[in-house]
Amino acid sequence: MPRAFQVVVDCRNPDLMAEFWACALDYRVQDPPDGQPSWLEFQRAKGFPAEEVAEFASVVEPGGDGRICFLGVPEEKQGKNRLHLDIQATAPGDELAEKIAKVDALVARLCARGGTVARTGRERGQYFVTMADVEGNEFCVH
Repeated sequence: MPRAFQVVVDCRNPDLMAEFWACALDYRVQDPPDGQPSWLEFQRAKGFPAEEVAEFASVVEPGGDGRICFLGVPEEKQGKNRLHLDIQATAPGDELAEKIAKVDALVARLCARGGTVARTGRERGQYFVTMADVEGNEFCVH
């Protein structure tokens, strides 16, 4: 039986990361449960010990199945990612010119939110852009 999972990303600013990735994936920033004003308040209301309360934010797929959690940590990112996300901005059957237009449109939206372009490329009839998010985590848009 398949197991449910979420992706957790260590970061310095969980709220900023959640806003960026909600835009990148067309997800939504997840509100804290039980009408709490923040995830920190939710943890405190649940009685978490002070040393276990963590700053975090998350984004969820509109259908509710996918979730990425951004966990606040004190250290900066170090080195190259060992895992990265590939974001599919195109549809099967798109012509190359249409792929380029769709990828570039999403890349422009993400650059406006603080993302940066590392390089563009073409391989096997595909067009892609390698980017970094607001905290330097690499990912690709194709």
